[in-house]
Amino acid sequence: MINKVTLVGRVGVQPEVKATTNGLEFCNFSLATNKKIKKNEEWEDKTTWHKVTTFDPNLVKTLQSYVRKGSMLYIEGEIDVSEWTDKDGNKRYNTSIMLPRVTGVLRMLDSKPKSDTSIPSISPSSNDDGADIPF
Repeated sequence: MINKVTLVGRVGVQPEVKATTNGLEFCNFSLATNKKIKKNEEWEDKTTWHKVTTFDPNLVKTLQSYVRKGSMLYIEGEIDVSEWTDKDGNKRYNTSIMLPRVTGVLRMLDSKPKSDTSIPSISPSSNDDGADIPF
């Protein structure tokens, strides 16, 4: 069986690094993807937000050091659905994208700033100021 998701989008908020009660660091961030839809004979942008999490120490370090709100990323991960019961007895679900330790992929698609040569540029694209971020 295959559970694989490939997304290209912009980071919605600064990636947040946290730790489990056992001290294992993980990183959460949101990723916005866009598509054009035709509505009432007009084309409109539709934005979908994805919750993304990784426990991979290398990806956590990269996200913490180099990725910022507005950064464009290419990611490969898997869909993860968690289920729990809230305090009122209602079943709740959370769907997120996990970047696993072995198979998770993260590529930064923004151009490297000319003033800092220490930031890795994996797949540079044209200079993009992030003006099309949907927020």
